[in-house]
Amino acid sequence: MVELINKVLSQTDVECRLSFPTASLWAIPIPQGQNAVEFQATSAGNNQENWNFRLSVRSSNIDDKYKKPELTGDWLRFVREKSLRKGNKIILTMEVEANGVRHYNIGAQMKLMGSWIPIP
Repeated sequence: MVELINKVLSQTDVECRLSFPTASLWAIPIPQGQNAVEFQATSAGNNQENWNFRLSVRSSNIDDKYKKPELTGDWLRFVREKSLRKGNKIILTMEVEANGVRHYNIGAQMKLMGSWIPIP
């Protein structure tokens, strides 16, 4: 399992879109000549709960060093259903099967008395 995001959420993350780390773009490849790709992630701890996300980069920055990737699609629905707030954390991981098929999992955590605990 590879951890792609382990991020404490900002106000923009919970109100608009999730800023996606450029260093993790390799794990969710955007097709050549396009600026976005859709993928599905399963909730950590609940394999019946699936989320359809859209990862995009700014069109003018496709070949640029500063792509400004962001996650949209079901992102705001995920935020609402998990009651996420600024200061909560999300973790996005990827597992790759022997045949190359990628599976993504997303989980949320909140800090309680100095420890991070999962948000169901």
